[in-house]
Amino acid sequence: MKFKSFFTSGAFFCSIAFVLCSNWAISRAQVPPVINYQGRISVGTNNFDGPGLFKLALISGDGSQVYWRSATDADKDGQPDNAVTLAVNRGLFSVLLGDSKLANMAPLSIDVFTNSAVHLRVWFDDRVHGFQQLTPDQPITPVGYAMMAANVPEAVILNAVSNRVNALLPSGLTAVSSEARDAVLTRAGYVPFSTVPSPSWVTGDATDELSARQGHTAVWTGQEMIVWGGNLGTGAASGSGRIYDPASGQWRAISSVNAPSPRSDHTAVWTGQEMIVWGGFSDAFFNSGARFQPNPQLWTSLATSGAPDGRSGHIGLWTGTRMMIWGGQNSSGLLDDGALFDPAENQWAPLTLPGAPVARTKAAAVWVDEWLFVWGGEGFSGRLNDGARLLFSRDAPAEWRALGSTGGPSVRSGHSAVWTGKKVIVWGGQNGGVFLSDGAAYDPGSDSWETLPSVGAPVARSGHGAVWTGEEMVVFAGQTASGPTGSGAAYDPNSRRWRPLSSAGNPLPRIGGTTVWTGTELLVFGGQVNGQSVASLQRLNPQPTWYFYRKP
Repeated sequence: MKFKSFFTSGAFFCSIAFVLCSNWAISRAQVPPVINYQGRISVGTNNFDGPGLFKLALISGDGSQVYWRSATDADKDGQPDNAVTLAVNRGLFSVLLGDSKLANMAPLSIDVFTNSAVHLRVWFDDRVHGFQQLTPDQPITPVGYAMMAANVPEAVILNAVSNRVNALLPSGLTAVSSEARDAVLTRAGYVPFSTVPSPSWVTGDATDELSARQGHTAVWTGQEMIVWGGNLGTGAASGSGRIYDPASGQWRAISSVNAPSPRSDHTAVWTGQEMIVWGGFSDAFFNSGARFQPNPQLWTSLATSGAPDGRSGHIGLWTGTRMMIWGGQNSSGLLDDGALFDPAENQWAPLTLPGAPVARTKAAAVWVDEWLFVWGGEGFSGRLNDGARLLFSRDAPAEWRALGSTGGPSVRSGHSAVWTGKKVIVWGGQNGGVFLSDGAAYDPGSDSWETLPSVGAPVARSGHGAVWTGEEMVVFAGQTASGPTGSGAAYDPNSRRWRPLSSAGNPLPRIGGTTVWTGTELLVFGGQVNGQSVASLQRLNPQPTWYFYRKP
């Protein structure tokens, strides 16, 4: 079986997206060494769909020299030894060359582009027919030389792809934009000639799928999603779970031996080696939990000595070395205390620093490098619009510090928060019966807020999912004034623009589904619709529709 190329048979399409970061500069030292490569691939006459294996290399035009490989080539067969796994939807895929956050992806040096011509070579394996080299190799010199800021004849400065970056592009080349009517390209004399639509939602195979539930947890291990616990919708809590492998599209069972007692509204974190489950509620509030190693499957109980009081609606995050619990509620009311669990020592340490935020439940929280961000939620007096940072020193909690509130979001719960690497973005939620479609970005350096634009923002909602992709905040699903929705939008903080997500593939309207980001796509499972628990694993590569322009 041959994998076909668009350039020879119309079945494999690849292009270079000229933008990935804000403000490519003239100085080499300021240029992030990554290139976005978009493509389309088919097996036989059918567009390939599912996870595919890719090996990549940057080579000379005649193929005699290799400037970079996505992985080492210890066996000297000309191919990288290890493959990058990418999601392919309806034949479309996207990869950041040089993004070392991807498994088996080596960093890329811009010194590659000191060479006179650079081409990309791709090997592909559909997991059935083995690796085959795709032809022809694709020239990507324009991007590299824009990064190097070399002198380009007839160059014009274009602000391409949603006006996110400045890149030098010579006339006669193909440019790519996420705008159907890119004003900058049009003014430069470029005209549209082709479109690659955004991928659609894909519903997973229901064979062996975990049963419908809400109030469950999900963690991403780097290769698989582990889903556990929750409320089955009949008033009964679950002590079961399953593991989903997006590469194979298969579910597999989780051992129940020594698993925690059935519960919902608990928290779970992934340590890099195991999942830790703690707290939650069934007939009582739990202050117990367990550690789960997926390979081999093994549950181990957590120490209970020194553990915080049982609770639900609390914060549970991984700091890099410990699981941190804070806030929530139990039969005594709202809580403003917590503790840290050290899996290496199987010990709890109470979190007793003064200056903690007022007691609350359902707050939004993210771990930011070496500190915790907590904001909003429900307090004794109602919904809140305040929060705090818990600063750490030498891996130990050192100080609670109140967040500045000027320009911050209004009171709310059911909202989301993501960390972009520079700012924390808070969005959505509700205040009483009023659903919200606004938000703000918090800058820890200046302790200040910046209001998010409202143009293009998704419809007001709470109980939605939100992930950070590395470039955009993606918001989807949730409860709106007219009921559950499956719609969504992506927000780019560099351009300060919203764009709608694809609605193709019938995304399920749901509230409270658990979501993980795999590095290339989001996976969402479970939740509820009109009070009824649902299952329905769905996945989406949230890349935009690409519009291709060229200068006649």
